[in-house]
Parts: sequence; C-alpha cells; structure tokens
Amino acid sequence: MATRKRTELEEELMTDANIAKVIKLLEPTEEGVKPITKKDACQILGMAYNTTRLGNIIEQYKTRQARNAARRAELRGKPLSADELQYMISEYLEGESIDAISKATYRSTAMVKSVLEKNGVPIRVPGHSYFNPQLIPETAVRDRFAVGEVVYSSRYDSTARIEAELQDARHGWVYRIWLLSEKWMQSAYQPAYELASLQHLREIGVRI
Repeated sequence: MATRKRTELEEELMTDANIAKVIKLLEPTEEGVKPITKKDACQILGMAYNTTRLGNIIEQYKTRQARNAARRAELRGKPLSADELQYMISEYLEGESIDAISKATYRSTAMVKSVLEKNGVPIRVPGHSYFNPQLIPETAVRDRFAVGEVVYSSRYDSTARIEAELQDARHGWVYRIWLLSEKWMQSAYQPAYELASLQHLREIGVRI
C-alpha cells in the first residue's frame, strides 16, 4: 500500500511532540479532567477528521517510542564505537541538530554533546550572530590553512572550503572561502583566527 502523502499543515503540526500531547489529552490521568474529542485531536495534528487514521497514527507513535526506548536501554552503559563517534561528528558538521543525532543513534543528547565538546567540534549556538562569532575550540586554532582545505567558519556558523590565501598587515593571513552550508553557498573573506581547523577530526576518521 502506498504511503499517504501529508498535507503542508500536517507536515507542520504532526510532530512527535504534538502526537504525545494528543495522547495525553485523549487519555488524561488526572481525576476530573475530561478528555478531548477525537475531532479536537485531529485538529491539533492538522488533519481531517478521521478516527481510523488518528488511531493508526497514535499506535505507530507508541510502537516507535517503545522500540526507541528498548534500543536506548540496550545501548545504555555501552561505550561508543568509532563508527558512532565519527557519525555523530560528521552529521553535526553537516548541519544536523544534536536532538536529531540523538534520535538516529539511540544515544542521549548529553552523550552527543559530550562527544562534540571532547573532540573539539565547533558548537553551533542558538541565536548565533555574524557580528559576535563563537570562540574557536583550542584544539582547532591554527595560524594558517591550505588552499582546498575544509574548515569551519565561526562568523558564518558553517563549514567552508579555502579558495585563496592573502596576507594583510592588520589581520595576518586572510582567506577567501566558499561557504558550504545550504543557507549560504557563497564566497566570503575571513582571517585565520575566525576559522577552525578540522584536521584533528580527520585524524580520528571523520570524513570532511
């Protein structure tokens, strides 16, 4: 059977958080609290009123959550493999969120963040500002880079490829870079002190 294509509104509202909210509202645990109607539940999820489909969505969510919980319990206490570590770092550099990586690997968000920090991966910060770039991790600081090398731009919060090198009396080595993030895909100029080396990550097997 072909998978039903979601509407634009469903794509926006039919999130795990909203499905969990619907389940809680349909099955209240507090005494005296009335459950919402299935029609209301469908509206919260942005879908047309359809009790059969609503039931399937809830059942699939519960099955998925149970499977995820079992997998996380199975991995709890087990050390990360080299493949897991490399995957976490490479996915983060590609723009994936810590939460998405946690879900994909069945590891906690705390563990994912710890892996990134311990390995000197530049961390994206909510509300990142072009005018206030983040500090470069100490292990990633370099005075000079090679043309063709892929680095991280703290000012643009993006991986970038070095395209040319120039020397400036005030800023030292300055580089023309090509920003690799989909939201940029453009050239820019940055001094070496605003770029982070990713060589230490290549040395542990991360493909960049």
